[in-house]
Amino acid sequence: MTKIVILGAGSIGCWLGGQLAAGGANVVLIGRERYGNQIAEHGLRLTHFEHDEIYLPHVNFVTDPACMAGAGIIGLCVKSQDTAHAAEQIRQFAPEACVVSFQNGIRNPETLRESLPQDQVIPAIVPFNVTPSTPGEFHCGTAGALIIARDSRLGPMIDAFTAAGQAITLSDEIVGNQWAKMIVNLNNGLNTLSGGTLREGLMQRDYRRALALCVEEALAVATSVGVSVGTFNGRTPSALMKTLRLPNWAYGIVMQLIVKIDAKARSSMLDDLESGRPPEVEYLQGEIVRQAKQAGIKAPKNAAILAAVIDAFDKAESPKMNGTEILERIASPGI
Repeated sequence: MTKIVILGAGSIGCWLGGQLAAGGANVVLIGRERYGNQIAEHGLRLTHFEHDEIYLPHVNFVTDPACMAGAGIIGLCVKSQDTAHAAEQIRQFAPEACVVSFQNGIRNPETLRESLPQDQVIPAIVPFNVTPSTPGEFHCGTAGALIIARDSRLGPMIDAFTAAGQAITLSDEIVGNQWAKMIVNLNNGLNTLSGGTLREGLMQRDYRRALALCVEEALAVATSVGVSVGTFNGRTPSALMKTLRLPNWAYGIVMQLIVKIDAKARSSMLDDLESGRPPEVEYLQGEIVRQAKQAGIKAPKNAAILAAVIDAFDKAESPKMNGTEILERIASPGI
């Protein structure tokens, strides 16, 4: 049976690894000792705001990257800033494995290919949000199907996900969809500044207006660099932008019918802030600013969020800004 390794078994990694194990895969999770101790004591429990929970009393969770040896498939879930280091570990311990990047942003496959053979790196998109709740338990608070670039070598992974009930879409053209996810994930920075749940932020019209301005600016940058932005969870960022600008009463209806978000869901970036881990904002708002600079244009709204999030991490706490304050921040002259 093909050995599948999840490298970077944090919230998303434990969720994906648990799904694979539930689907009958031979899977090893490699992550931090903290999570390993929790799972050893409590087992691994996956809860979902729409589906039945999955409980696995015994999971093969280790901390030593050498346990990648012999892997046929590696699901990479480390933070973007750790990608280059992970690539070196993979090259050392499992140089022939297919590597599926389940990471945020658009740059990670490119970074991996600097150390690994081009055809071994397979991009993927995780469209949902997962946060830790009680020890050994991870909660999925938003909807969506995994998107994985089509590759016949991933049969054992696809089969296990399917057996566990994890929805999957196979894609022949994933770059545009990666951009779409990155643009939608610009909300992670705003959620970090608000310090509450995703729903609490999105139910404020000024918060949505601020996010819409960031999305609009990002789409202009994509056009400038020649990228045709795809869809995320079946919707284009352009359609999202229109939805965000609805009045509260209309957005409330959309939230119930279309934008399925659990009341407890928060961004992983806010979790990182509260856990003392570095942010991925350089791969979200920072990526938009970087791409804009390469195109010879500016992205001041995303730059303002980038600066505010970095400041929050420097101070190790969310400023707990309301929507109006966030909107004023990106609209301020000179930022």
